[in-house]
Amino acid sequence: MLLGCAQIANAQAIISGRILDVEQNPIAGVNCLLLNLPDSTQIAGTTSDMEGRFELTVKEAKEYILQLSCMGYEKKHQVCKPGNLGDIILNDDAMLLDEVVVTPQILNTFGNKNQLTLSESSKKVGNNALDAIGSLPQFKTDISNDALVTVDNKSILVLIDGMRRSSRELKMLQADEIKNIQFYSEPPARYAHENIGAVIDVKTKRKTDKLYSLYLDTKNGVTTGYGTDMLSMAYMDSLNMVTAAYFVDYRVLNDNRMNNTYSYADKTNEYRGLPGRYNGQYHIGQIAYQRYQGKNLFNAKVEYRKSPGKQEYEQELMWQNDNPPINSRSLKSDYSSVAADLYYMYMFNQNRNLSINILNTYHHSNSDNTLANNAGGYTFENHIDNKSYSLIAEALYSDKLWNGDFNLGTYYQYKNLDQKYNFTDYSTIDTHKEYVYADYSNAIGKFSYNIGLGLENNHYKTATNERFNYLVFRPSVVLNVQYNKHSAMKFTAAINSSVPNVGDLTNSIVTIDEHFYSQGNTALKPYYYYYANLNYQYASDNGKFYIAPSVTYSYYPNKNMPVLFTEGDDIILRMAKIDNVHSLGASLSLNYKPVNWFVIQPFYNYEYSTYRTPNQVVKHNLHNAGIGVQFLPKNWQLMWNGNMPMTLVDGDIHTRMGFNMSASILYKFKSMSVGLEYIYNPNPSKIYADINGFSYSEETKWNNFKNLVSLKFTYYFYKGKSRGHVGKRISNSDKDSGLININTAK
Repeated sequence: MLLGCAQIANAQAIISGRILDVEQNPIAGVNCLLLNLPDSTQIAGTTSDMEGRFELTVKEAKEYILQLSCMGYEKKHQVCKPGNLGDIILNDDAMLLDEVVVTPQILNTFGNKNQLTLSESSKKVGNNALDAIGSLPQFKTDISNDALVTVDNKSILVLIDGMRRSSRELKMLQADEIKNIQFYSEPPARYAHENIGAVIDVKTKRKTDKLYSLYLDTKNGVTTGYGTDMLSMAYMDSLNMVTAAYFVDYRVLNDNRMNNTYSYADKTNEYRGLPGRYNGQYHIGQIAYQRYQGKNLFNAKVEYRKSPGKQEYEQELMWQNDNPPINSRSLKSDYSSVAADLYYMYMFNQNRNLSINILNTYHHSNSDNTLANNAGGYTFENHIDNKSYSLIAEALYSDKLWNGDFNLGTYYQYKNLDQKYNFTDYSTIDTHKEYVYADYSNAIGKFSYNIGLGLENNHYKTATNERFNYLVFRPSVVLNVQYNKHSAMKFTAAINSSVPNVGDLTNSIVTIDEHFYSQGNTALKPYYYYYANLNYQYASDNGKFYIAPSVTYSYYPNKNMPVLFTEGDDIILRMAKIDNVHSLGASLSLNYKPVNWFVIQPFYNYEYSTYRTPNQVVKHNLHNAGIGVQFLPKNWQLMWNGNMPMTLVDGDIHTRMGFNMSASILYKFKSMSVGLEYIYNPNPSKIYADINGFSYSEETKWNNFKNLVSLKFTYYFYKGKSRGHVGKRISNSDKDSGLININTAK
C-alpha cells in the first residue's frame, strides 16, 4: 500500500483512510489508535463511521503506528505518515468466541440506518441469533409467537445477508456468526410499499474452505401439548451453498375457554365458556441452492408451508334456570403454499451491481365455521375455499454516486384469488401493483441523510367486477446527526401506504352470533398516510447505559378500520374507510448493565389516537410498559420478562391484552444447551365494542398457558469452515392466503 505524506500547515496534519472487510464492505466502529514511535504511547484515537472512514489529527510529519481493532476482526498494526492511507482491509478474526476482547459500546448511525454489534453479554443470551438480537434494547420478542418486534411494537421485516426470512429462521443462525445488524427503524424506499414497521438485515461472517453443519433447536411443553422444533442442515464451499430446514410449531390444548356477551336492542346472549380444544400446527420446509462465482451470484429456493388448525368449544347460555342451553362453536381452517424463488445478481465492481428477483407462489386455503345452539334450534355454517396465485418481480440497480449510496429499483406484483363460498357462490379478485423507487444516502461530517422517492400504482378488479386504480407519490427523508460515538439524533418524514388483504375484498360472511356477522368489503381501496418521527439515542462510554426516547406523529386522510353496521336486526362487522385519523406517540427504552453479567431493560410506549367512526368519536390513550432482566453468570443464563396489560383500539373495536410474563433458565456446554422455560399468559385478550343499540365482548381464557413449563434443548454440529458468500440485495415473499384473522383457527 502506498502511503502519502500530507503538507503540514500550522504544525498540524491529518491521517485518514477507509476500513473495509475482505468482501469490500465498510466496517463501522473500528477503534483507531495512533501510537508514537518508538515508545508506543497513544497520540490520538477515534472510531470509524458508517462508511468505514476515520481521521486522526497529528502535530508532526513523522512516522506513527496505526492500531486498528474491532470485535470479530483481527487486530492490525501498520506504520504510517500523515496523508490519505486509502482502503485498509481487516481480516475476520479466527479466535474462539471466549477469547474476543470486548470494546466499549458505541453508536453507529448513518442516514436511515443504525449498525448494531452484538456484545459478548448479548451473544450469551439464549441459543441462537433470535434470542441474542431480541436481547438488544431496540427489540423484544413476542411471547406468544416468537416474532421479533421493535420495543415500540412495530413489526419487523427480517433479512439475513439481504435474503428475506422470518423471525423463526433467525434460530438457524448462531449468535457468534453475526458480523453486524443493519437496523432501519423506518423502512427504506424499496420496502416502503409493504406496510411494515422496520427492517433488519443480519450480516454474517462465515469463513473459508468447506463447512458441514447441523442445528437442532427444540422447545416442548411438559405441562401441555405445546412445542416449537427446528432442524437445519447446510453445506458450503467457495462456490456453492446448499441449505435445508424444517420447522414445526404445534399446539394441542384442552382448556381454552371463551366468555362471550352479545347485547342487542331487545335481548342479551351471555355465554360462559366450558373447557375447549385446539389442535393446530404450522409447518415450514425449505431447500435452497446458491452459487457464487466471479461476478455472478445465483440463488434458488423452494419453500412449502402448511398450517392446519381446529378449535372447538362449548358455552353455557346463561338463562334463568338450572340447566342452561349449550352453544357449540367450531372453526376449522387450513392453508398450504408452495413458493419458487429465483434470484440473480451481477457485480460490475465492488460498488455497482444489478439484481433481479422473481417469485411465484401458489396458495390453497379453506375455512369451515359452525355455530349451533341446542335451545334456539339454529345452526349457522360458513364454508370458504380459496385458491390464489401471485407473481412478484423486482429489479434493483445499486452504485456509488458522489461518494454516496444510490439505489434505483422497480417492483411488480400480480395476485389472483378465486373464492368459493358455501359451495355455490364464486368470486374472483385480481390485483396489480407497480412500484418504482430510488433512494440516495450520503454524509457531510457528522450529518448524514437519506432521500427516497417512490411512485406506487395499484389497480384491481373486485369480486363485483368493479375496477379501481390508485396512484400515490411516496417521498421520504431521513436526517441524522451523530454528535459523537455515544449520541445521535434522527428525524424521519415520509408518505406511506397500505393495501387491503385480498380476503377483506370478498363478500363472504362469517357468523359470530345469531344476529352478529363479519363480512368483507368489495369497495375497500388502498390508502396513504403522513408519518414523522424524531429519535434520540445515547450510549455511555463504558457501555453500561443506553437510552432511546422518540416521538411519532401520523395523519391518515382516510384509513381502513373495522366498523360495526346495523342492518335490520343484524349487526355486521366489516372494514370501512374512516376519515381524518390522527395518532401521536412517544416511546422510551432503557438498557442498564451495572456489571457484565446483569442487565435490566425497561420500556414504555404511549399513543393517543383520535378519529370519528359512523357510531362514535374515539379518543384513546394507549399505555404499554414492560421490563426484562438478564442474569448471565458464566455458562448459565437466567431471564425474566414481564409485560403490563394494555388496551388497543382499531375502528370501533377495543382489544385488551392481559399481563403476561416468561422466565427461563439455560445451561450451555460446548455445542449443546439445555434449560426450562415458564410462561404465564392466561388472559391473552378481551375484544369488546359498544355502540348505540349493540355491545359485545369476547374474552379468551388460556388455562393451558396459566403455568406452562417447557423443556428446551439445542445442539449445534459443524465440521470445517466455509467461505462467506455475497448476500442477496433483494428478496420477496407472499403470505396472503386469502384467509383473514376471523376465519382462521388459532
